[in-house]
Amino acid sequence: MPVSVCGMANGNGEYAIECSGVTRRFGSFTAVSKLDLKVKKGEIFGFLGPNGAGKTTTIKMLTTLLTITEGSAKVAGLEVSTHGAGIRSKIGVVPQQFALFDELTPLENLRYIGELYGMTKTEIKRRSDELLKIVGIYDKRDIPSGGFSGGMKQKLSVAAGLLHSPEILFMDEPTTGLDPQSRLTLRDLTKQLNDQGITIVYTTHDMEEADKLCDRIAIMNLSKLVALGTPHELRAILKEGRTIEIQLERKDKKLVEEAGKLIRATSIEYMGGTILMHTNEPTAGLVSMLSHFFERKKMGVNEIMVKEPSLEDVFVYVTK
Repeated sequence: MPVSVCGMANGNGEYAIECSGVTRRFGSFTAVSKLDLKVKKGEIFGFLGPNGAGKTTTIKMLTTLLTITEGSAKVAGLEVSTHGAGIRSKIGVVPQQFALFDELTPLENLRYIGELYGMTKTEIKRRSDELLKIVGIYDKRDIPSGGFSGGMKQKLSVAAGLLHSPEILFMDEPTTGLDPQSRLTLRDLTKQLNDQGITIVYTTHDMEEADKLCDRIAIMNLSKLVALGTPHELRAILKEGRTIEIQLERKDKKLVEEAGKLIRATSIEYMGGTILMHTNEPTAGLVSMLSHFFERKKMGVNEIMVKEPSLEDVFVYVTK
C-alpha cells in the first residue's frame, strides 16, 4: 500500500484523471502494478520516481499511447480503453525531446498541428499568434525552429500542446537539459497556464522543481505508487520531522543530552564537531529556546540551525 497523506475530495466531475487498478505488462514484466490514483481538476500534479519506476508507462497509458493490461482509467471524464480519440482532443502533450519539425518555422509547425486537429485556418492563425506571444517567441515566428535553443524549442512545444485548447496538459520532464534561466522561465509559464484553469500532469527528476511547482505529488517505485500527497504532507512522512544542527565551543555530552530533553529530541547524533538533534516539535522557537539554554549554562555556541526534511529525503526514504 502506498503512503497516502492526501484526503481525496468527494463529488462527481471533480477529477481530471481517475485510475483504478491500472496495470501494464510487457510479457512477464510488470511496468505498472495496480495503480489507484485521482488527479483533481485544476491542479499541478507531479510524478516522481527513479528510472524504471513506471512514470513514463503511466503517462503513455493516460495519453492513449499504450493500452492498459488490467484495470481502468478515465481522462477528462472519458474511458481510456474506449474513447481514445475523444481523450486526445482534450489533452495536450509536451514531450521531453523536441518532437516538431526543425525545418519548419513556429507558425508552420503550429499550422500543421492545427490541421491535424481539424481547426480552421482562421482559428489556427489566431491561436498561433496568441500562444507564441504567451510563450515569448512571437518574434521568432518566421524562423526555422531547428536553430532554436533548447529553451525556445520547449516553449514551442508548449504552444503546440496548447493549440487546440486542451483541458489537461501532460509535461514529461520538460526542463531536462535546459539552462537555469530557461528552466525558471518554463516553470513560471507552467504556473501561468495552471492559473488559467488547465490541469497539468508534470513528470520530473528535479526534487526542488516538484516541491515548488506541484500541488500534489505521486512517488512511484518498482512499478507501484509508494507515496502520495502535497509536498508538505510528504515531508511529514518522515518520523523525525526536523534536524537541529548545533556547533558548540566545547564538548559536553551531558549538557547536550539535557538540551535534547528540553526540545524533546527523538535522537541525538554526533558528527565530528556537529551535534544533530532530531525532533518532531514545531520549528518556531526551537533556536531561541536552545540559545537561551546554552547561554544560561555558560556554553558558547558557534551555530544553531534548523534543517527541515526535504522532498529528496522523503524520496530516498520511500524508495529505499
